[in-house]
Parts: sequence; C-alpha cells; structure tokens
Amino acid sequence: MVTPLGITTQETWDAMLQGKSGVRRITKFDPSSCQTQFGGELPDEFYQWERKHLPKRLFKQTVRTARIMLKAAEEAMQDSGMVSDDLQSDRCAVVMGSSGSSIRSPHDMPEPGAEKFKIIREMVNAISSWVTMKYHLQGPSYTLSAACASGSYAVANGCDLIRWGASDVALVGGVDTLLTENTILRGNFLQVLSRADHPKAMRPFDFKRTGFVPADGGCCLILESEEHVRARNGKVYAFIEGYGTVSEAYNIFLPFPHGKAMARAMASALLQAGIPKEDVGLICANGTATIINDFYETQAIKEVFGEHAYRLLVPAVKSMTGHTVGASGAIAVSVAAMALCTGCVPPTINYEHPDPDCDLNYVPNYMVHAEGLHAAMVNAFGFGGHNCSIVLTK
Repeated sequence: MVTPLGITTQETWDAMLQGKSGVRRITKFDPSSCQTQFGGELPDEFYQWERKHLPKRLFKQTVRTARIMLKAAEEAMQDSGMVSDDLQSDRCAVVMGSSGSSIRSPHDMPEPGAEKFKIIREMVNAISSWVTMKYHLQGPSYTLSAACASGSYAVANGCDLIRWGASDVALVGGVDTLLTENTILRGNFLQVLSRADHPKAMRPFDFKRTGFVPADGGCCLILESEEHVRARNGKVYAFIEGYGTVSEAYNIFLPFPHGKAMARAMASALLQAGIPKEDVGLICANGTATIINDFYETQAIKEVFGEHAYRLLVPAVKSMTGHTVGASGAIAVSVAAMALCTGCVPPTINYEHPDPDCDLNYVPNYMVHAEGLHAAMVNAFGFGGHNCSIVLTK
C-alpha cells in the first residue's frame, strides 16, 4: 500500500491501528480558491523514493499513477516471496483499476524532454503495462475503470482469470492521484466534498459528516490459486471466496434509493461465496462520509444481514486515508485480509456525533481485537452505479 499514512503496507497498517489520520491541509498547490482545503497527500518519502529509485528516462515516460503502482507492486512481490523459478510468465496476469481522471493531472507536468513521450505517458493502460515489463509477465494484462470501485473490480477480474484457468497468479490493484485543484473544484460543484476546515474533515457515518476529501494512493495485491501457493509453500493472508458486482442503471451520480443496489451486490457476494451471512464478522465499509451514501450503505447492510447487522464490525478506513478513489477498493481488500490474518480491526476515526440513521458498530475511534473473525466483506460503490462487494475468509 502507498497511502497518505505511509509508503509501505506495514507503515499504513500500523498507522491505521493507531487511528492516525493522513488528512491534512493541502500543500502541493494553493487551495485558497477551493471550498475544500484538506486532503490526503502522499508522504514526502514517496517523492524521494521515485527520484532515487527510478531511472530518469522511466520518470519521463510515466505519470505518477504508474510510479505509485510500480512501488506497490515491488513491495507485493517482495512480500510474496516469489522468485523467478516460481513463475511461469504466460500464466501471470496483471489487472489494475483506476478512475483515469488522474492521467492528465496538472501537478504531474512532464520533465524537460518528456513531451515526446506524451502518448505513452497518458495511456491509462500504461499502469498495468509497466508492471508487466518490470517482472516480464506475459499473461492477460489490462487497466479497467469503474470509478471508486475500480480497485475492487480489478480484484474480482483477477479472481476470474485464475478460476477460469487462464492464470495461476494475478497482480491486481488500484491507483489514483486526484488531489488536484481541478478535481476539488469539480467535487465542490457536485457537493460531494467535505467543506470542514480542519483535519477531521473526513468523518464517515458521523451525524455532522459533510462529504469526503480526495487523496492520492495505490495498492497492489497478489492473488494465487491455492494449488500454486501451496506448491511453493507461500504466505497466505486470506482466501477470496466470492464477489458480487451490480450495475445500478439508475443515475450517473446518485446511488439507487435506500441502498437497494448496494444490497444486491452484497447478497450476490454471499451467494457466490457460499457461506452463511452469520459467518461474516467484519465489513470494510465504502464509508465515503457523504450524507446519503453512508445512510444507504447502512440500510443495505441491515437489509442483507438482518439482526446480525448489529453484531458486525463496520469500519471505514477512508476516515484515515481520505478517498483514494480507484485505489480505495484494493486498499479495503488488503485491510480485510490483514484483519483476518491478525485479528486486529482498524477504526473509523473522527466519529464523535452518532447518527440515529446510522446505528451500526463502525468501530469508533479505536482499533479492536477480534480474534474470532472467520469471514469479512469489502464494499466499494462508485459513481455511475458500479457496485462491488467481495467476501474473504481467514
């Protein structure tokens, strides 16, 4: 994970468990013309890393989304312990998700001499292509876009490629760099961004929530068939049991009323996973801190889980990272896997004013230990009606 909380998974995870916030006043540009002046900026360490570790030519040929994903993929590969002898290159897929809006970001202007690379810099598919070239992977490879659900859709696609027998291994994830003046001005126009002038601007499920703050970030996960990972005695964090994807076909901006489409995605994921709803103890919420979305997600969880909804842990980690859009679903899958593996569940921070319409256990402000966790769900619901829920087991 490369997030406002850290440029490695361990840094991000430790910060989450401590309830730290990566949201701060924007410094990468002058936000005085924007109603929203806080966001999730990447730590300075990332910019130092890309300057130090990437060749100058590669730096000119890429935009920051590609560089974030190269960093995330590098850590994922190292963590997996895979070596070249473990890989059959044509059986390794790469599927990345991104909203695509960050490709021509004004804060990512090319270096002198980079203009000749304009086409390859701005190709959305370059995000996945650079990863394939770094590791010489020759299986299926592409970048997909499903707004805020892009990262989750990438995970789902990677699962399919393995299940269908097209691949044994899939590098999947999501990335976006949307913390720009242009994005914030447009978000303020749509009234989806928080207007709070303090670091607690992002407060999912809180009665005084006013919207989200954008953030930069990326995440890469490695999926393997059980046969492949067992053969190499590899590390397993969790199993992905199933997913549900739903197109709302309702409104390009607003979610389907009362979370009915969100509920369909969750129910579909449970059906494909083939486990009882009572086995699920954790839901990594979409939790965007917008008034209507948080309310509808709460309604959807209640519709699917009934009385069991009140026994669920429902954290919203966007409260700490900000909304990383195309990366957020992949980050949430990582969080769910880490929670199942460690028994630690990160909190929803900035939760100070309970909302009677949002009355589930959002793990307010402090992490909890949940040693008995068996299964978790991840929700990602995006503009355009792209909904995805994923079920993982310990």
